Amino acid sequence: MGTWEEPSTSVRPSRHHLVVVARKLKMQLHDKAFLTLGRMDVTDLLREVAESAGTRIKSQLAAELEQVLLEQGVRCYPSLRETGTSDTIRIFHSGSVLGNVLDLLIYPSRETDKDLGDMLKKIKGQWNWSTPRAVEAV
Repeated sequence: MGTWEEPSTSVRPSRHHLVVVARKLKMQLHDKAFLTLGRMDVTDLLREVAESAGTRIKSQLAAELEQVLLEQGVRCYPSLRETGTSDTIRIFHSGSVLGNVLDLLIYPSRETDKDLGDMLKKIKGQWNWSTPRAVEAV
């Protein structure tokens, strides 16, 4: 005789659940330039919203959640599809300076070399480029 297993209580989150998660993340981001989160924090939030403790964010669900985030004006880097449970992600507003910098770096193109160069000149003009030194004990 086979052993009895409890049926899985994990139900695939609906689009509505993904929208609620995206809106909650956008509220956490609010007026900050970016927010650093553990990927597991996103999974836990989705589990809470979907009331499904067994929910896992695999490739397809990650792609859908990223699309919903984008529709809410929020991007994620690195991609949820490219990260694992113990990884860290950053969310930020679409069309922001951070988003533009990431695009210039992630999608290199000769057409955008001038844009990247201009951005680096601007940063360099306002940045303290001295070599970091170890703090000496007092």
